[in-house]
Amino acid sequence: MSRRRIGIVTSARSDFGLLRGLIDAVRAAPELELIVYATGMHHSRNHGYTLDEVKAAGFAEALVEIPSFQGGDSPEAVARTVAAGVSGFAAAFAGLRPDILVVLGDRYDSYPAALAALPFAIPIAHVSGGESTEGAIDEAIRHSLTKLAHLHFPSHQVYARRIRQMGEEAWRITLSGQPGLDALVAFRPRPRADVIRVLGLDPARPVSLLTYHPETLAADKTANAIAAVLQAAHTIDSQIVFTAPNADTGNAPIREAVAAFAIARPGCVYRESLGRDLYLELLNHADCMVGNSSSGIIEAASFKLPVVDIGDRQKGRLADRNVIRCPGDAAAIADAWRRALDPAFRAGLAGLVNSYGDGHAVPRILAVLQSVPLDRRLIVKTFTDAVTFEVSR
Repeated sequence: MSRRRIGIVTSARSDFGLLRGLIDAVRAAPELELIVYATGMHHSRNHGYTLDEVKAAGFAEALVEIPSFQGGDSPEAVARTVAAGVSGFAAAFAGLRPDILVVLGDRYDSYPAALAALPFAIPIAHVSGGESTEGAIDEAIRHSLTKLAHLHFPSHQVYARRIRQMGEEAWRITLSGQPGLDALVAFRPRPRADVIRVLGLDPARPVSLLTYHPETLAADKTANAIAAVLQAAHTIDSQIVFTAPNADTGNAPIREAVAAFAIARPGCVYRESLGRDLYLELLNHADCMVGNSSSGIIEAASFKLPVVDIGDRQKGRLADRNVIRCPGDAAAIADAWRRALDPAFRAGLAGLVNSYGDGHAVPRILAVLQSVPLDRRLIVKTFTDAVTFEVSR
């Protein structure tokens, strides 16, 4: 009996970290065959060339590279990346077709995999659907992926309800939780002093982790937005570890501004990519996180890390009480940042439980990938009007 072939798409450092546990679980399952499709930002030299991180993970025999990144951060470059991705995945599927294709979230450079899979009638398993990010084009991509997909693995009951509201049949929806949280159960970081010194910083002083991405529905305002963030940073008594923005439209002004700031101000470090382990260690040891990354909403709560979420990029996502939301003006950012660094705020997070999952998402997803019948019922979707429903877990 042939093994069931599971393809998993990764397009950036962020989704690779969230999918790594599932990739390992699929590879370890004797009845499954793994394919990892590395595409998008992984191939960008300007974004840390994180393809090296994927290759170093130890599954070279399962890796299929789909170069698609077209360089630059203009709307044209993004659209060309999508077009190149569709063409690349079409060629890959024509040569070796997965039985199920796993796509996470909302990235424009992962989206082409699902578009290319559609005419091949390849079942799509969508992880982290139903979420909302009103300030980014990711919102539209995520919801359209839901309609392209045949299996859904949302991270929260509210998001499962939204997927059902979009007409998806209840049997297709498994409330899994966020798979990226599974790795945190067994994660054992090095001591704080060791981690902070690796970055050339002083362990005795506060450390803020800052990642700011473009609000892609207001990309023309990106330069002013990052200027306000850095104006606030000038007033904060904290060392800062900057990580680079992703390849969305408008990322170049952010990258240039934070790199220049880090060079000019002592106690600041700029990294294109920290790598998954060092990034998790910083989530554990930093005094707060600042910016508009989804990681501040989804992962930081597991470390009881105070987070300042700026602007509208993550607007609409459910957030735990470690998150302080603020508008994008410098004064509001500085006020929220000082509150996040206040030891009293951190102390108030005792007992916080991450609402995005319990660390057992991967087994739930894997069980469905192993057992769902690959038949006409899976491929032919029926729109159902939702009044009340139940989802499996």
